[in-house]
Amino acid sequence: MKRLMLFLALSGPLGFQQALLVLSGASCVEELSEDEMQRYQSLAAHPVDLNLAGRSRLLATGLLTPYQVASLLDYRERTGSVLSWSELALVDGFSAEFVSALREFAVLGVGPEPPGHRESRRFSGSVTARGAARASAVFSDLDDASWSGAGGVKLEASVGERAAVFFSERNTLSEQQIGSPTFSAAYYGRRVLGQVIVGHFNARFGQGLVQWSGFQLSGYNSVGAFRRNGTGFSPTGSFSPSLLGVATDWHFGPWRLSAAYSVGSTWKDLGALFGGGSGGSVGSGGLDGFWGGGTPMLNLTRTWRSVTAGLMATGSAASLEARVSLPSWSLFGEAACSYAGAVSAVGGAVYVPSYGHRLGLLGRWYGPSDKRYSGLAAGYEGPSLSWTADAGLRTDTRAAQYKSVLQWKPEVDLSRSADASTEGAAVRKPDSPVPHIGTVTLSPTLRLAARLRPASPSVDWDAWRREALRLEGRGTVALELGPWTVGGRYDAVWGRGFAWSWYAEAGRKTERFALWARGGIFKVDDWDDRIYVYERDAPGSFTVPARYGRGWNASLYAAWQPSRHHALWLRLETVQYPWNLTPKPGRLEARLQYRYKW
Repeated sequence: MKRLMLFLALSGPLGFQQALLVLSGASCVEELSEDEMQRYQSLAAHPVDLNLAGRSRLLATGLLTPYQVASLLDYRERTGSVLSWSELALVDGFSAEFVSALREFAVLGVGPEPPGHRESRRFSGSVTARGAARASAVFSDLDDASWSGAGGVKLEASVGERAAVFFSERNTLSEQQIGSPTFSAAYYGRRVLGQVIVGHFNARFGQGLVQWSGFQLSGYNSVGAFRRNGTGFSPTGSFSPSLLGVATDWHFGPWRLSAAYSVGSTWKDLGALFGGGSGGSVGSGGLDGFWGGGTPMLNLTRTWRSVTAGLMATGSAASLEARVSLPSWSLFGEAACSYAGAVSAVGGAVYVPSYGHRLGLLGRWYGPSDKRYSGLAAGYEGPSLSWTADAGLRTDTRAAQYKSVLQWKPEVDLSRSADASTEGAAVRKPDSPVPHIGTVTLSPTLRLAARLRPASPSVDWDAWRREALRLEGRGTVALELGPWTVGGRYDAVWGRGFAWSWYAEAGRKTERFALWARGGIFKVDDWDDRIYVYERDAPGSFTVPARYGRGWNASLYAAWQPSRHHALWLRLETVQYPWNLTPKPGRLEARLQYRYKW
């Protein structure tokens, strides 16, 4: 049975969206941030070579845990390059589902060149330019519309698996001023020197108690969200990075020493730290100001066959974290203490009782100054059903919160051959090939979520319920017939009031062209009942609008890739509020993006 499941899981990639959820631990796309979506889209456009990348490069992708990286490197050293995805699924720490998701963001190259040949250092990359325009107006009165525009550019380049450069700059339709540009350059070594990053970078260590920059899931809506994957330093091409400075990794056998210094998040921070204000020149502050106003980071990690342990220290706190990986169990935890004496800790376990099933348990405690909820979370995840429950208490306000999420995601294969019916079998010649009508897949999804934040007791049940309880229901269905897909989604929220949103869509996707059309209506009278709905958009643009008011929306999304060098994306959207309780102008929006890849 396990061999059959392995074959089915590795019969093809999961698709970008499903692979994204498996690797990120999110239960739905709406839980992600723009920066996290950009990171996965960048990896999809420039996949990492699992046979050629070194330890720091593999960790920097954020796709693999330190244990998986150590296991893969050990396998490569003992047996050579991994030749197939099925072979990778047999490596310790790599499940079939994980490998299927990994195929969207990685490749299996030929590995190191034979002795006497130089390592391939092919220069590759892409440059992306995009623009957007928006008008706030009623759809029938475009002559009086007031238009605003925005644009951006992004550069990504690499030299084999040895070096990478990122640059990005943009403004948005809501923030017209051009933001501070992002620049990050990384060099990856193969021996003692693991990597050097200059410019913007991310730092993700342990379970995030002391240092974790960039996106992290705020809830525990899936078992995959219980455990964070601390992968160390990595360069970033995010439009809104949080760290700017220098970061390095050094490898001494099973030991890894990581050190970094961040001066802030923008180039103005760098100029101000040196005492030169926004000009960026070294002023009266000099080097004393540099060393006194930044954030130092130091980490020492030791990896054994099935255990990873590390010490982390910054200018304000220190922690000890450990992770144990066994055939059916994964144990993880971190304990931290600030230099002012505030203690926090998190720990848990993930158990795999049988193939395709996971059980998770998590406990956490945060200090009185932390606004996160301390408490317990538990969950189950199976092939089509998942469930989590979380109970927490804020130590600063003593406010309690109880949450639970149930998801059902079956997949029904409706494919059949033309000879499945009696009529088809009667007219077909015995020696003729079996005609096939194509792959037909039905994918229904049901998601139920409940959140309770007990408020002060009240004799008015309705007032208490509106303040304390929020119930969400979501039903999605998609029918795939070859390159065609039709489907829809209905959301209902029972909170301050009763809100709902519905849309239907149809699309066709081939290797070079994709076209999707979507239309829907919504009724959301209270802002606290708003409904977030993911919309398809070009890579680097993450669109999750909040449905609020009474109205309708329609969108058209097209992607065209005439060759491997060129790609073009177009998105058109309108949102109108003809049934709103108070007059509200609609919105029309157009986005165009072009990418050249070499």
